[in-house]
Amino acid sequence: MALRRHHPLVEFSRMENAFDRYLDRFFLDFFPVTWKGTRLPEASWTPVIDFIDKKTHFLLRVDLPGLKREDVNVSISDDNLLTIRGEIKRSEEQKKEDYYRCERRYGQFSRALELPQEVIPEKVEAALNDGILEIKLPKSKAKQPKELEVKVK
Repeated sequence: MALRRHHPLVEFSRMENAFDRYLDRFFLDFFPVTWKGTRLPEASWTPVIDFIDKKTHFLLRVDLPGLKREDVNVSISDDNLLTIRGEIKRSEEQKKEDYYRCERRYGQFSRALELPQEVIPEKVEAALNDGILEIKLPKSKAKQPKELEVKVK
């Protein structure tokens, strides 16, 4: 069994992020991105994911509708943190429409996940097809704990 560092504040951070997303979605219903021709600040968004644990690898599926490969960046840090960043660009071809409701989101996004087990960064594969980003993260072999006998004097 591999040892993992415990970060006591990680759960609070996750709860705070979930609460922030909830409030953003709640208030976006009352304050749409554009209203009567006035441009309000763009709302940030977080893509939804599926994280699947297979025998030899992890499989991550991320919904990124309308994005191209060059608009997405995937990275893995030394402390086993996977980060997905990107930007949905807004087409600026508006002819002073009078929006009743505008729910399509634009702007930059970022999603970071702490992986439950070490992976082999050099063998990570990612593909974006039909708005779904699939990332295959091969698991590294868990280091077997070494047992040493200590002589008692």
